[in-house]
Amino acid sequence: MVASLSRPLRPSLAGRPEPLVNSVLEVVRSMNHDLHPALEAEGLSKGEYWALHLVSSLESASISTVARHLALSAPTVCENVDGLEAKGLLVRHRSARDRRTVDLAVTAKGRRVEDRIWPRVNASVARAIVGISREDLATATRVFEQIARHLQPEASPVPEPA
Repeated sequence: MVASLSRPLRPSLAGRPEPLVNSVLEVVRSMNHDLHPALEAEGLSKGEYWALHLVSSLESASISTVARHLALSAPTVCENVDGLEAKGLLVRHRSARDRRTVDLAVTAKGRRVEDRIWPRVNASVARAIVGISREDLATATRVFEQIARHLQPEASPVPEPA
């Protein structure tokens, strides 16, 4: 059983983002909680898994790219990558594009681990959306994609709600 917040972290004000922020935080927290046994069985921390997943999704990435995507410091990502490399899940190699850059790539073993864990993420969400209409799911997806675009550093500033 996952404990949930009995009240928002901060009281919400009409037209303010706090209810959405609190909801997103609760979804992410619940997903991480649900994923914990699978990560523990693989001997991975959450940070290691999300770094592995990101490199797998991008096919290849540098430490700075992973840090930027996960909103973590380069030293934190480096620590996660060190662990993944020691477990044989990632390798570092010189970039073919820029010899000064070190790229990361998922090993065959890392791909197998990713192939075991990622379906658990999808299954967790699939259980959570039972009973939600297709229209509501489509709306939620569209809204979250729009919010993600607006949160990108290169996005135009979005006016504050009045």
